[in-house]
Amino acid sequence: MILLGSFIFSFGVVNFNMAHHLTEGGFTGIALILYHLFNWSPAVLNLIFNIPLFFVGYRLLGKTSFVYTLIGTISVSVFLYLCGLMPVHINLQDDLLLVALCGGVLIGLGLGIIFRFGGTTGGVDILARLMKKYFDVPMGRTMFAFDCFVMTLTLLAIGDYKLTLYTLVCVFVGARVIDAIQDAGYSARGAFIISEHHEKIGDEINSLLDRGVTQISAQGHYSKNSRPILYCVVPKNEITRLKQIINAVDPHAFVSLLEVHDVLGEGFTLDENKQLISDR
Repeated sequence: MILLGSFIFSFGVVNFNMAHHLTEGGFTGIALILYHLFNWSPAVLNLIFNIPLFFVGYRLLGKTSFVYTLIGTISVSVFLYLCGLMPVHINLQDDLLLVALCGGVLIGLGLGIIFRFGGTTGGVDILARLMKKYFDVPMGRTMFAFDCFVMTLTLLAIGDYKLTLYTLVCVFVGARVIDAIQDAGYSARGAFIISEHHEKIGDEINSLLDRGVTQISAQGHYSKNSRPILYCVVPKNEITRLKQIINAVDPHAFVSLLEVHDVLGEGFTLDENKQLISDR
């Protein structure tokens, strides 16, 4: 999957960003700036930029993450080279907005798959981890600052504010797609339920939905009365049924629903025998 993600990422970079003089964020963006200015190979530059960080980041990443990062970085360079040898002409009639959107989607999809399966493409990701460890700077802040630096460098080097703005659109779209891929594991809903009939509601959820319910001790701030809160997690397709069950028992119950992006444990990743559902 890391190889697949690397290919999708490289395909987007070569056939959209490189073909239409856009750059990117991170070290890839610097490589593309140098490509547009001096026609230097982004595949080679990608490796050159990451080699020093590999030595620095080996202890920080750990053996498994380091190997996955190595695979991701090398495969990106290989696919950048191969896609450069066999470019695909996609006729978008020089519409840079479409170029930025398509490039952002493919780049985000590729990176999202790489990140989802434990890999990285090195570069700013390693730098951000180092800044977090030694200077307690949040990773997101480091990556955002570096992308701003690359965008500024793009404007200064290429001298075309339109290309810089379209590059910014591409980076923004890519970031949103990465988030979507990262959150697509098992989207569910968590429900907090406050009701005088909490015992009955909990029993109904157990029997009708076959979902576990946790009872949390709580106290009303105004009334000072003790009233347990029920908490349960259900798949999105069971939300309507959950509401019906609660409403049938207590139409006046207070229910708060929140989005849950990942769920581990019995009923979701494990069956009733504590075995992985995917292994059955």
